[in-house]
Amino acid sequence: MLSEVLLNGDVLEVTGSANATTTLTKAATSGVRCFIAGIEAEYSADISGVQPIVLTRTVGGASVTTTFAWDFVKGPFFLPFPCLVHTDYGTAVTVTLGASGTAGVTGTIHLFHAMI
Repeated sequence: MLSEVLLNGDVLEVTGSANATTTLTKAATSGVRCFIAGIEAEYSADISGVQPIVLTRTVGGASVTTTFAWDFVKGPFFLPFPCLVHTDYGTAVTVTLGASGTAGVTGTIHLFHAMI
């Protein structure tokens, strides 16, 4: 299965509106499970303060939410998972990034994943 994940790997990117929460959704595909390898989040300009990055997925029929807090003064958020994180078959994955708090500044999220 690992070779399938590596061969089917992809990156999904979304950029939000200025000073608004950015939401990335990897749509569900019937009979397919999403394996998540990592998340990256950044803003179009420097911002000050800690912002939430929220990963929501379905596991065992229940919604599982994991919230990360990152101080973007340190630069972009990048989290490669030490092992693949998966969803149930046929369920979506959502990642959100908090609003920048600054007019004209947009957020961008990258989801590194494979659908098998």
